[in-house]
Amino acid sequence: MQRKRPTIADVARAAGVSIGTVSNFINGTAGLKEGTRERIEKAIAALMYRPSSFARSLPGRAPQRPKNLDHLPRLLVAGRVSVDFLCRVEVLPHRDDRITASHIDKALGRPAANLAVAAAGVGAPYALDVELATAVGNDAESDWALGELSKLGVHALPIRSTPNNRLSQAIVIIERNGSRTIISEPFELGEVDLTANLHIQPEKRPACLHIEGFHYETMTASIARFHQAGWKVSLHSAGLPRSARTPEIFAQMVGQIDLTFINDVMIREIYGFRTRMATMIEEVRLMLSRIKPRGTVVLTLGEFGAVVFPATGGPQIEVPALPVNRVDATGAGDSFAGIFLSLWLHGASLETAARYAAVGASLTTTVEGAQGYIADFATLKATAAASAVMAS
Repeated sequence: MQRKRPTIADVARAAGVSIGTVSNFINGTAGLKEGTRERIEKAIAALMYRPSSFARSLPGRAPQRPKNLDHLPRLLVAGRVSVDFLCRVEVLPHRDDRITASHIDKALGRPAANLAVAAAGVGAPYALDVELATAVGNDAESDWALGELSKLGVHALPIRSTPNNRLSQAIVIIERNGSRTIISEPFELGEVDLTANLHIQPEKRPACLHIEGFHYETMTASIARFHQAGWKVSLHSAGLPRSARTPEIFAQMVGQIDLTFINDVMIREIYGFRTRMATMIEEVRLMLSRIKPRGTVVLTLGEFGAVVFPATGGPQIEVPALPVNRVDATGAGDSFAGIFLSLWLHGASLETAARYAAVGASLTTTVEGAQGYIADFATLKATAAASAVMAS
């Protein structure tokens, strides 16, 4: 009878550790105590373990993380990555219509990946060590996505396999006026995914966990765990579950999260605001003033810029967007959040972070695809300066 090939789970069981700890040991993605390392080494030797083809869905599948990033602030983004199929049409078709797109392109997508790429793209003097904890499959598209992320400065940590064992897909229909309709496949990362695969420990550098709204309800326990380790936690409200879109849950959320990004459409839905923008902003300010303590809240307003409500309760900060010819608004909010985080983790003021984030988000909308325009800080600075000159 053929002997069953040992798995990573067998190694973890023999060493008395989690599967994630073994994966971290194999791939060098986290520091381990010497005693833990020795137990894993002995278990691997005793079992004669070698990574199997299934291990392609674990962290070892991603390119090795560069070792020279440990001096940079760390941003760990937990969320989705997908292959997006971008379809350019004149106008969104009706039911039973058959139309021809001007073109259909393939691109990397989903909010977490978009944010991570934008944050990594800023570069010096606001460079970050950016990681994306996500789910991938055992297919060519997953290999492609992991390679693309690496090229863009994002170290992927595939902490689980997708349900159908292939990379998540999305269809993005882009209309001539820049509006877009997104059809995506669902999947969730949960607390157990982070617990089993990530060794959370205090950092000697600024560190932040960023989670998508999609996963807020399944990761609430992680918020406390990362806070206990001295990390900051930020959240983008994109995809917030319907059950969480209530005033009570939102108040609880901003009370837990250090930095929350939310757009005007979502805040109107949660609180039922039906007033004009200026009045709505004042209503948000009054509502947030009653939540104590709370983190900083950034309200994004699309082509009208953003408003920052500091955790300290100080005066709100308003920043404009750039006047641009909008081609595709997909991912603009993700770019805003990623750029904001890169400056914020380096200690920049909220106003500075928001001002450059608004510039970057505006530039994102001038091309197709959420990652079609990745602006470094030199570009952001030059664009902001040119805009200021034109406005004067």
